[in-house]
Amino acid sequence: MLDVTFRQWRGLDEISKVRQVRYAVLRAPLGMPYEESLFAGDDDPDTLHIVAYQIVAYQIEQPIGCVTLMPPDLSQSTPTVQLRGMAVLAELQGKGIGSMMLAYVADLAKVNHWRLWCKAREKAVPFYAANGWHVVGDVFDIPRIGPHFRMEWESQK
Repeated sequence: MLDVTFRQWRGLDEISKVRQVRYAVLRAPLGMPYEESLFAGDDDPDTLHIVAYQIVAYQIEQPIGCVTLMPPDLSQSTPTVQLRGMAVLAELQGKGIGSMMLAYVADLAKVNHWRLWCKAREKAVPFYAANGWHVVGDVFDIPRIGPHFRMEWESQK
């Protein structure tokens, strides 16, 4: 198992690390420009960015994974938070990093009493399902990116 640590912040203070991973995993393979690795809402002061770093010999290396949590929707009885732009570098996928990130996010959700949701790419549905998420609704298409499903996670209290 890799030695991984997480750092989190709000707003754009360290967004270059998130964009580096997003671009490599989510945009470049689709031929999209680096500029499209900045998402609407990334600059909101309540948006929470989380980056996974691999630690080697007590030094933090390059970012290897990322996820963004959009500000809570407080209009519902349980605040709802959207998970966006989750990515792990291709060469490190399948090593448990994504599951560690989802567990980290689940811990935040439990403490804050959030319900989580995301738009999962069709090929990522089994990964999310294995981590306690469930599909809600039918497949839908995001232009230039492909088929997605809405998925949700809620603490089992």
